[in-house]
Amino acid sequence: MNKKIAIVGVNGKMGKWFANYFHKMGFEVVGFDINNDIKEKFIIKANSLVGAILKTDYVLLCTPTKRTPEIVRLIAKEMQRGSYLIEISSQKFKTAQTLLKTPSRVNPVCIHPMFGPGTKSIDG
Repeated sequence: MNKKIAIVGVNGKMGKWFANYFHKMGFEVVGFDINNDIKEKFIIKANSLVGAILKTDYVLLCTPTKRTPEIVRLIAKEMQRGSYLIEISSQKFKTAQTLLKTPSRVNPVCIHPMFGPGTKSIDG
């Protein structure tokens, strides 16, 4: 059975990069973006933020830094037990404080990719 990842902010540069990466890794990719104009055929288009994250193993937030804590608060309570909430914002303090308050059934992950959307591969 394939793992499923929801990418919030899938139309941004990093969102698109991660969508392609996880698709190539065999993940089922669900996407949500505020403009919801998702072009990639392999992305399952979600009609709402909460709809995107239901029944997914991983949720990756590729959202503007200022909006990330608010989005964490909105979705963490809706996520399934054992799922991972991953964020990639460049400024961590407020987001990390918010992630500390997520339900214990959700696994929060703060990362800062050391690459940008122009990167062809993350192979070393």
